[in-house]
Amino acid sequence: MTRWSRLLRERSVRPALWLFAACAIAAVVVGFKLVTPAQAEKLIVRGGYYYILGVFALWLYFSSRVLATRRALWTAWLRRPGLVGLALAAAAGFALWSDMFAHKVLFDEYVLQGTAWHMHLTKEVGTPLRAYDFAGTWLVIDTFLDKRPYFFSFLIALLHDLTGYRLENVFVLNAALTLATLAAVYWLVRTLTGRVGPALLAVGLLATLPLFGQNATGASMELLNVAMIVGVMVAATLYLRAPDADRLACLVLATILLAQTRYESVLFVAPSAAVIVLGWWRAGRIILPWPAVIAPLLLVPYAWHDRFVGSKPILWQLREGEASRFAWHYAPGNLEGAWNFFSSTSPGQPNSLWLVLLGAAGLAWALVRLARWWRTAAGREVLPAVIPVTALFGLTIAANLGLLMFYYWSRLDEPIATRFALPFCLVLALTAGWFVHWLDRHRLPATRVAAAGLAVWLLVFAAPAYAHRFYTTQNMVMHETNWEVEQARARKRGVLWITAKATMPFLLERIPAVNTTIASVRAPQIAWHLREGTFRDVFVAQVMRPTTAQGDMIVDPDEVLPPAFQLETVAEKRFGGRWIRISRLTGIDLPPAGNQPGQ
Repeated sequence: MTRWSRLLRERSVRPALWLFAACAIAAVVVGFKLVTPAQAEKLIVRGGYYYILGVFALWLYFSSRVLATRRALWTAWLRRPGLVGLALAAAAGFALWSDMFAHKVLFDEYVLQGTAWHMHLTKEVGTPLRAYDFAGTWLVIDTFLDKRPYFFSFLIALLHDLTGYRLENVFVLNAALTLATLAAVYWLVRTLTGRVGPALLAVGLLATLPLFGQNATGASMELLNVAMIVGVMVAATLYLRAPDADRLACLVLATILLAQTRYESVLFVAPSAAVIVLGWWRAGRIILPWPAVIAPLLLVPYAWHDRFVGSKPILWQLREGEASRFAWHYAPGNLEGAWNFFSSTSPGQPNSLWLVLLGAAGLAWALVRLARWWRTAAGREVLPAVIPVTALFGLTIAANLGLLMFYYWSRLDEPIATRFALPFCLVLALTAGWFVHWLDRHRLPATRVAAAGLAVWLLVFAAPAYAHRFYTTQNMVMHETNWEVEQARARKRGVLWITAKATMPFLLERIPAVNTTIASVRAPQIAWHLREGTFRDVFVAQVMRPTTAQGDMIVDPDEVLPPAFQLETVAEKRFGGRWIRISRLTGIDLPPAGNQPGQ
């Protein structure tokens, strides 16, 4: 306490401390008291793009200042990356080869793409609901503020700004993040162990994880989340090694961006704050550059967004019979799903049992080692900077996974939810590399044995998974949506598409689309547009279900249009146990004008 008293009594730092306290109080008041959820929605829509652009630009600026102090190291490595550079490129290439480039978590990924498209066009945060072609100009009619954080969408929008609008830009972004993530994992384990072998083993364990490849070739924000976690860990390690203002600013800004990557990623503010305080202790002085002083205010938009989503239960996407997002009764099923995922050897699960076994052993060893250090040497032995960083962030990731066990949709053995396991798999890879290094020091050929085990796992268990890719190819909704979009694209000019699925995939292809439920009550309007030639054709996509053993089919009751809609079948295709039928709307039998509803 004497040391802390001396630090706090430093007159030179008092103004910054008082200003930080004022910013913290202002952040609580503005974030939770003064602004209503409805006002927060408007502020995020109109100012969210410029907020995230400002934080991102500041992070790039301070990162460049930190890199400038280490120029000799990284420029020398870039000139001659050697076998390590080749290994990292090969690992990234393997991950990108291991699965197909496609939208896999369908609603989420298309919504993120739609938000990016709207941010690119208008510099506002919003997701299109309706869009139409007016005299050759594609105009968005309705938008809504989505529940998902928008840093990922901002990065895609930035690529659109720089290279032009292309749906494929999301795959370019995730491919770049794949290499960056693996490089950061290598750096962390190399720093933990001081050796190349264990670091490359950790990279190999993560790169060959089918779940990693699935997200590397997908269009979701999960890979950005993992990349930002390891990026913040690198920034925290550099800061804790040699605390200074630039490194602290870089860490703070990276943490703010991480908080805007996934809903629960705001949890990483806690380990970052602990690292900052530990850095003050090691440096013997309090360091508070202005980005750190205003950091509480930079978190206000997250609080606004969370309160807005909390006020809109329709955005929670709860299943029938569920009333809350988090509850105790979700835990048994989620825990069962977690066990099924992590222990699986089935090619239907994108898991790596070798990573789990080696990582779990490393995790247990790391916890025992840190506990012994705490009992015997805490306060006397200063650990290398990367060890407390790895411990703090690893515990936060574990806490995050524990929290998700109480979330309504977190069964990790379900195709849509497996992505939630990716940060914990990162921890397993880091601790596995650290563990085999410790075994090597005790004259055991652990790295070689672990590498041989990885090779055996790849040949025996992973090869069927990569060959079949059941976790992706059996995603029937993905195949149905892709086929519908292909059919719509083939008839693109001057058509309106009616579908029971989300309309976003069609809007991103500049194809006007409405939901079946909306079309059912808008018969007069659709008939008017057909008569006036607004649309050359109207097509309807419907699910057909078998009703008899002989294969007799009916339209899914939820997708039946009113009898007034006259349909002509133009295409059908089977997906699993059901068919998708594409029909042309040939006419709508409307009642006489005086008998129409509302007349």
